[in-house]
Amino acid sequence: MLVYFRKLIAVLLAFLASLGFVRAVPEGIMNYTEEELALFDEYLRYSHGAQVSLYETKDSADPIYTGMVDDLCELPDCPELASAGYIRYVAYLAFDADGSRHLGVSGVKNAEIKVSYNELNTRTYTYLTAFKKNVFYKISVGFKYTPGDRPVFRADGAYRISVNYPSFGGQPSVPVEPIADVHLRDPFIMTGADGRYYMTGTYDPVDWSNTKEIHVYRSDDLSAWEDLGAVWNYERDATWQKQLISDGSSPIWAPELHYINGNYYICYSLGWGAMAGSVLKSKTGLPEGPYEDICGRALFDYIDSTFFVDDDGTVYAIFSDGRYAKMSRDMKHFVSVEQALVSESGQQVGFEGCCVIKISGLYYLCSAAYTTHYRADGSSYLSYDSYYAVSSRFGGPYSERRLLMIGGGHGNLFFAADGTLYTTAFSGALNERPGIAAINIAPDGRLLLR
Repeated sequence: MLVYFRKLIAVLLAFLASLGFVRAVPEGIMNYTEEELALFDEYLRYSHGAQVSLYETKDSADPIYTGMVDDLCELPDCPELASAGYIRYVAYLAFDADGSRHLGVSGVKNAEIKVSYNELNTRTYTYLTAFKKNVFYKISVGFKYTPGDRPVFRADGAYRISVNYPSFGGQPSVPVEPIADVHLRDPFIMTGADGRYYMTGTYDPVDWSNTKEIHVYRSDDLSAWEDLGAVWNYERDATWQKQLISDGSSPIWAPELHYINGNYYICYSLGWGAMAGSVLKSKTGLPEGPYEDICGRALFDYIDSTFFVDDDGTVYAIFSDGRYAKMSRDMKHFVSVEQALVSESGQQVGFEGCCVIKISGLYYLCSAAYTTHYRADGSSYLSYDSYYAVSSRFGGPYSERRLLMIGGGHGNLFFAADGTLYTTAFSGALNERPGIAAINIAPDGRLLLR
């Protein structure tokens, strides 16, 4: 009966896909290439295994031991094992074929298995849980432990296992020079209505509690930049924002300048203690402002907001890890329910710093995430990277994420006047100064740093 049910579901999904209701991922970049899979395996040379934590009880807040083992449910060789009453494992698993997988733990009773798709979506595993091949899912396994138990993790299919979320692609050796000698995180560059380039970002973040100004910079050639000054200042211009942040700080993060419906808008984030955001509008119709608050409240319930205008004029607000909604014509509120931009497997592209750009009929969703990388000698380092995924529909689903640029961080994609596609960056060797890197678009739609 179960086999018949699965076949019925498969036929239904195939029928919906033929009508265009299911798949929105372009066929050419739906699956990872052999080269990319080889990079996965190279990564796993150093990150193979799982993290294991021992607790006195299931409800204990702090582990009595944390270490690494080669596989899920492998017992660590440590004296603390004798004191453990509960064991929890965490790893990233990728299977070699699409479909549901029978997972289980023998040798213990009442083992709990959970699958995480992103920070806000963790589900208890069932035999109907479906997995896409070569996609790494975060798996947690927990169970009550009694000395003498011999737990064994079982899966009806070959899988890769990693302690960290594997990443691949991206060219870390591409030289990127600063385009402006200014301390600016989260750089955002757009082309204005006058054909000139405008840049914003988190201004001078030496003290993250007092990044209180939004500056706009202007350039004719992406190399010489003029500071148009503080177009918005927390102490001078904030009203309701000071009620939202009552500890005396002024954390203004990741502003972006957008030209929408004939005027300039700035979306920005309020950091520590608020983790929200809102919108400013130019009172003069000029990018240098001055700007006024148009919402009178926090519009976004988390940081890193951006806008995307589709071909039909629909304006979408995107924020956090890919949450989005349609905007009203006056840009003051949402006119649709909040949804999420995710991949076909249900995973997010990154956890913050999203942007969307449409190229040749395809939607490119970029986002930022921290990643553990490995050097040739096996040593590791943490990097703030930029990722991307692609769809033929704005709402997705999107392809599985690919690494765009190691150290790219929270940035955006934009076209220069000569048609060159660029990504902004600020991390790594740029030392929190804005930089840009040129990108080629491969025939199958993948993005490759030049």
